[in-house]
Amino acid sequence: MSAHKLVDIQPTPNVLLALTRTPIAPLDALCELIDNAIDSFRAADVQGTLSTYRQVLLEIPGASQVARGEGFVRIRDTGPGLTEEQIANALRAGYSSKNAFDTLGLFGMGFNIATGKLGRVTKLISARAEDGYALQVTVDLPKLIDQGTFEVPAEVIDKPYGLEHGTIVEVRDWWPQGDPNNAFIRKLAGMGKNVIREQLARRYATLLRGESGSRTKITVNGESYPAFEHCVWDASRFVERSGHGRIHALIPIDHEVDKSVRCLRDGTLIDGEQPCARCGGLEAREVSERVWGWVGIQRYDDQNEYGIDLIRNGRAIRIGEKAAFFEYVDENTKKAEKEYPVDQQYGRIVGEIHLDHVPVDFSKQDFQRTSDEWHTAMNFLRGNSLLPSKWSPGEINASPVSMLFQGYRKVRNFGRADMYMGQYNPAKGKAERVPREVERDYLTRFRGKEPGYYDDAKWWELVETATDKPIDELPECPECGFQNAPGVEVCEDCEHVLHSKTCLNPDCSQEIAKSAVSCSLCGNSQIPEVVTPWTCAFCEKVNDSSEETCLTCGLVRGAIHPASEESLLAESEEWPELSAIGLTITLADGTTSSPVDVASRTMQRQITPAYNRDPIPVISHKKIGKIQVFVDRSHPVFTELGMRPEDMIAAETAQFFYDSYSSLTGRKGHSPGVLMAEVLRRAWSDTVAETPEGVRDEIKQLFRLIADRLAGAPEAEDFYADLNEKQQRSLAEGMISSGVDLSELGQMKLSGEYLRYCEPTALVAFFEKFPRAWFNGRVWSDPWPSDDLGLAVAAGLQEELVTKYLRCLEDCASYLRYQRPERLLITKARAGADFLDGKLQ
Repeated sequence: MSAHKLVDIQPTPNVLLALTRTPIAPLDALCELIDNAIDSFRAADVQGTLSTYRQVLLEIPGASQVARGEGFVRIRDTGPGLTEEQIANALRAGYSSKNAFDTLGLFGMGFNIATGKLGRVTKLISARAEDGYALQVTVDLPKLIDQGTFEVPAEVIDKPYGLEHGTIVEVRDWWPQGDPNNAFIRKLAGMGKNVIREQLARRYATLLRGESGSRTKITVNGESYPAFEHCVWDASRFVERSGHGRIHALIPIDHEVDKSVRCLRDGTLIDGEQPCARCGGLEAREVSERVWGWVGIQRYDDQNEYGIDLIRNGRAIRIGEKAAFFEYVDENTKKAEKEYPVDQQYGRIVGEIHLDHVPVDFSKQDFQRTSDEWHTAMNFLRGNSLLPSKWSPGEINASPVSMLFQGYRKVRNFGRADMYMGQYNPAKGKAERVPREVERDYLTRFRGKEPGYYDDAKWWELVETATDKPIDELPECPECGFQNAPGVEVCEDCEHVLHSKTCLNPDCSQEIAKSAVSCSLCGNSQIPEVVTPWTCAFCEKVNDSSEETCLTCGLVRGAIHPASEESLLAESEEWPELSAIGLTITLADGTTSSPVDVASRTMQRQITPAYNRDPIPVISHKKIGKIQVFVDRSHPVFTELGMRPEDMIAAETAQFFYDSYSSLTGRKGHSPGVLMAEVLRRAWSDTVAETPEGVRDEIKQLFRLIADRLAGAPEAEDFYADLNEKQQRSLAEGMISSGVDLSELGQMKLSGEYLRYCEPTALVAFFEKFPRAWFNGRVWSDPWPSDDLGLAVAAGLQEELVTKYLRCLEDCASYLRYQRPERLLITKARAGADFLDGKLQ
């Protein structure tokens, strides 16, 4: 038998070239190099040589420089510097002396990938404070491949000016045209430098703020960007929720979910005294699986700008993570179901969570979601499901994210009830959402750190005053000081003219009341004489100059067309739930459309498109990049035929896209119907999708809100005796599951607080017996018909009102008993819930 021979399996330098084909984004390549710089600061801390001045300086070429083959990417840090051995290890693909828990650069190939994708030649210079020299190593990838060797010389050089200690990495000599990496450097160079600064300020925000140790400064071409800060409500703000009590708008977190002994090199779980099963290493330590940071409520809501940042050792691995926190994944089917936001397209739950112990994937784009560490952390942060309908009997999900979800998932009441900014609308007689323009202005001031806007004082004013009716100012007479009623033009005490105009008679010029039709001094008429005929803007009838209104349609002279955009805007209000900012869809040729703003508005009157035409349900006005859609929600197509406003708005938007891309006409898939389906999917899929669970949760929340308003009703004490045995048992179970002592029931009978724990059928029975107690603002905004109308008339109106509300309440309560409701039942229950919800005071 022949002797064994050793086979040389050392890779060729082509391996380094292969690494440059790894798919990462240009910004991720920069972060790889920044991570190594930050790790050097951590290494200095471990060695006891704390770095008080932590700075990472980046220089990035412009697009024109790269096009000429000039410029370089340079990153410099003020760390302790590297020895010759450390430099060799840093350049060796696959080598990592770093432990798996305290550093950002974990795998030993991030440096090779990042530098190799940027350019063909990398120069590394490093100096230590205790040495009188610096070390320089140049890696020329084409040269290494040509020579077939990994060996590169290390030169001893004088310390460059200003480099007392630290490391410089410089990449130049761009890949030629035709090479995939040529586009990589061109894309990086083409990015706005302030965009890069802003992105880095978000990814390394906690390090820049110095929240986990000494503060770090990162500059790009000599300039830095302020660390990103979430615009959240103060921790002192809160809402009250039945069964949960006071839920604060910001919840700090610092919790050790577990402890384990891990291999220091690769993080593998160690069993007793045994070596690491993966690498054979003997170095191990006890690792604290600590989850820390905060979750809270953003002061504004947005379609995209919400979610929780997940951070590892100071770098945000996931920004605005949504799926991990707001989706429920069925263990059996693995199907993901969105849980938040489900009632509108806007979200406002945000946070910063540090998971330093959870492993990340090779390219540091995500955490390893199959790891035990990830599952343990997520179970602590959000539990199994946010929806109470999916909880086990007696279970209460009190995780931080679940508490925010229970307190802030819906926005029904502007003001303190749901902690949402609003303003009182006298025309509607209730509060409405503040305009988004105001919100954007406040956010700009927050980012500028203006007092009152950086903290939440000014924002909170819009919460506290949301339901306050404006106080009418009493104009004071400048002559006698008398306070007059609002709108008075002449002082009621001394008859001094408060709001005046000049008499049209040039021989008089007397100051008279603004609304006066004739002069009190000369008697001259103040109505300008029109000597020419005028054309009605609505029916186009030519009217005589003496006519003040159109003889055909009755439109006032000078009035604009009632279907014009100006007229519609004046008699409508914003409908943010069915609006969309920057909506894009996939077109028939596979490309993505340009973004379009869809501004939906709900009308306060009918929409008549032209004279002698029937009112229509919807009309739109289009501009480049924007469509205004006006909807008459009282039109029979909605109230009788069952059409949804979402469908109409989507149809108008689809037609807008269809007309905007006329070059695709005739191509399969480019039709208003197909485009409408795409608009609905992209913009309002959560709104139009009537899932059984979603409707069930909405109805449960509706009954909770009803119970909150009924607590304290004097009739509740008398009604308790009408509860049947099943309802009383359900009441007791509800109190126990909410942690309420049954001994408190006696007092709750007197106050009516027991209604918070009754089942929906009991509340329906309460309505049947005492319907009057629910109106005039206690539960419903509708007034109770007064006997002043006459007993017979009032009785008829009262019966009609009660029947309407009772049917909807019964539909909703019955729906909760169905396990697998049919589509018609879902639609019917949803319609009833929408009606009742819209009538809540």
